Amino acid sequence: MKFKVLYINDLHSRYEEYAKIASIIHKLKDINTLFLDAGDNVDLASIETIGTNGKISSEMLNEFGCVARVLGDCEGYSGKEVIESICKSSNFPVVTSNIYDIKGRKLKGLEDYTIFTLGDLRILIIGVTIAYNEFYNLVNLLVKDPIAEVKRVISEVNRNDYDLLLVLTHIGFNSDQELAKTIENIDIIIGGHSHTAIDNKHFENGVIICQANHHGKSIGELTVTYDLKQKEIQSFQNRLIPVGNNMPDHKIKQLILRNYNIAQKRLSRPLYLIEKLLTHSFTEESELGNLLADGLKDFLDAELAIINSGVLTHSLEQPVVTKLLLHEICPSPLNPTLVELKGSDIISTLEQSLLPEYQMKDGIGRGFRGTWLGNVQVSNNVRILYDPGEEPLSKIKKITIDGKLIKNDKWYKVATSNYLQCGTGYSALGKCRNEKYKGEMLENILLIYLKKKKFLKQASIKRFFQQVAKYFPNEN
Repeated sequence: MKFKVLYINDLHSRYEEYAKIASIIHKLKDINTLFLDAGDNVDLASIETIGTNGKISSEMLNEFGCVARVLGDCEGYSGKEVIESICKSSNFPVVTSNIYDIKGRKLKGLEDYTIFTLGDLRILIIGVTIAYNEFYNLVNLLVKDPIAEVKRVISEVNRNDYDLLLVLTHIGFNSDQELAKTIENIDIIIGGHSHTAIDNKHFENGVIICQANHHGKSIGELTVTYDLKQKEIQSFQNRLIPVGNNMPDHKIKQLILRNYNIAQKRLSRPLYLIEKLLTHSFTEESELGNLLADGLKDFLDAELAIINSGVLTHSLEQPVVTKLLLHEICPSPLNPTLVELKGSDIISTLEQSLLPEYQMKDGIGRGFRGTWLGNVQVSNNVRILYDPGEEPLSKIKKITIDGKLIKNDKWYKVATSNYLQCGTGYSALGKCRNEKYKGEMLENILLIYLKKKKFLKQASIKRFFQQVAKYFPNEN
């Protein structure tokens, strides 16, 4: 018999592409087709996602006629409540065998596997996701080793109950290859996470491996000819279909609009009023960036804070604070992170931060949902004296922390984000040690500290001074 697998991965809430994908599915789908989602369908930067607890993605996959989905790390970082909301609102199995709560218990509605029948063909679909426990643990979840969990599930399912084994993964292409080499009798792997475009026949140890790019750029179509008597794949064809120029499906467009309106209403409820509006800039010290740095230092009890202004999108221009406003200003789902950094690496980072090629650098990186990297903002106990006329990377003349000169070889406790902690954009910050993460997001720091008068007031205090100044302020 011949059957088709249509698949997507890593859409990251690119809703403008969903309606186009629906049109493609309607054209290609027949009675011998199954549609799968390989994770990171949602993204915490999306208003519709956070405003509906992830239900919008379930509703759209329901309309697509999805057979099964696996959770990606973006769904996982959303926490137990959102995962259970996704499971409850899905008309199909959510299969992720290696996600547990922090005590090792299964989550409500989450399945290890499903067996899907196409005519006389029985397909066992097992789901696994990437084990980023340093972040999953922050939301009281535990993710076990994907390969070990696939082995466990295979051992628990009667071999006579299925014909073909398909593993739906969100572990990345390299790990998919390792999975194919390690476990016998897997027939197909439909994967995600690494944003890999496999527009050909990829075979690893007799296993077909597929992945369909990212952000809704394409949808995958795997066509398989299967011998039911011999219980083996005779041939297959795999291709990626570009999504871009397809006409959007009207019903999906209406579904997106309805959920957008629901999210807008829920997130627009007033939280509190602030007395002062705050400026933002990607290239200069600004009040909003100063407040975020001060909040991080206080929240993490650090010696100083360093944060890039690119995690903020624009100035705070209205006094009524809402969840919607905070999310629009700070959309990146990044965690407050305490690290230890040598003084020399702090100096190197601040030197780079004075250069336009760093400030306006593409900020692309894990968890970042802004545009530009931005300059570096520091907490109020830091003072930087620099000469803009000096050569690049030699502009800084003096840095003090709590009134004391910074020491090259000293290790400082620095509050930052997990984005900068990885060395993204400002590479010297990746030389840190003893990383400690918090489960809150950066927008939660704004939520806490915007209503504190002390922090609003000191956000206006300058931290960077040009050498032309006659004195070097020490105020705190």
